[in-house]
Parts: sequence; structure tokens; C-alpha cells
Amino acid sequence: MQRALAKHFGDARAVIELQLAASLALSAALTLACQVDTKFVEVPASVCSSGEIWAFQDKDNPRMNPGRSCVQCHAEENDPAQAPLYVFAGTVMHAEHEGDDCRGVGGMTVIVTGADGAEVEMQGNSAGNFWLAPETEVLMPYTARIVDRAGNERVQQNPVDNGDCASCHTQAGANGAAGRLIPPAAG
Repeated sequence: MQRALAKHFGDARAVIELQLAASLALSAALTLACQVDTKFVEVPASVCSSGEIWAFQDKDNPRMNPGRSCVQCHAEENDPAQAPLYVFAGTVMHAEHEGDDCRGVGGMTVIVTGADGAEVEMQGNSAGNFWLAPETEVLMPYTARIVDRAGNERVQQNPVDNGDCASCHTQAGANGAAGRLIPPAAG
């Protein structure tokens, strides 16, 4: 009788352990799926050096429109609830002459230093987009630097007075900028 009960409870325990393992695996898979960035599709490197381009699937997403002017678009929307009125925003791209909507470089930190020496940091997202909260003030003119995870820096030497980074850092470059904002060279 004890042997039969032990076998019964052993079988029941195995079933419960199997159910628990399946439940944990499903939970992990769902968590991972929610973190996958499905707003980008693969394209040849000749189109985007990152190999990905934004798929225009979600217009209310912080990863949208990499390389385009966040400041100008948000001002045109004139809807602070859906499109905050940024003063500083831009994208760190993979290549100096990368086209609009190509995925930028994630994980970059952009630091602006105001005319008064005060520094403000902006963290880039997985599309390379960065922005400063609209209520944060920076004394113009400012300088900026891009810092990668290893601490390498690319520094903008000349002070400027326009926080719309994409207005100068276009695919072809404008107003004295050579092209896109790009990450620092590895040290």
C-alpha cells in the first residue's frame, strides 16, 4: 500500500513539476516576445547600414522615424499629449550618410553642455533616438558629445544654438554639419 501511495504521489509530483516548468517557460517566452522590437524590418546593407528600417507600424512610438527631425515634427503635430514639444532631440546613426528611417545605434549617451557649463544627459533608445524632456532648459549656445558604453567619445567642438539635431545632421549634412550624428570610434 505504501509503495502504491508513493508511486501515486511521485507521479502527481512529476505532473505538477512538469506543469510548473511549462508555465515558467511560457512566461519567459511571453516576456521575451514583448521585448522584441518588431517596428523594424530587415533590408539590405546597401539600403541601411544597420540592415533594418522602420516599418511605419506605430506612429506613437519613441523608436519611430530615426534620422528625421523630431523637434520639427512634434511642433507640427502641436499635440503635447501625443507629441511632446521637444527642444533637443535627434538620432545617432550607423553611418554619416545614412538615409531617414534606418535604425540608428542604440545605447549611446548624448551629453549637452550649456553655455553656463551645466551638463544634461540623454540616453538613446534601441533605434538611436534621444530627446530631452521639454521642461529641461539648456543655456544656449551649447556643445555636445556622444559617449558609447565603453566610454569612447565623439565631441562637437563648435557651440551651436539649435537643439533640433536633425536639422543639420541630415543624410547630406546641412549648415556646416558633414552628415549624421555617428557613434565615437572605438578606442
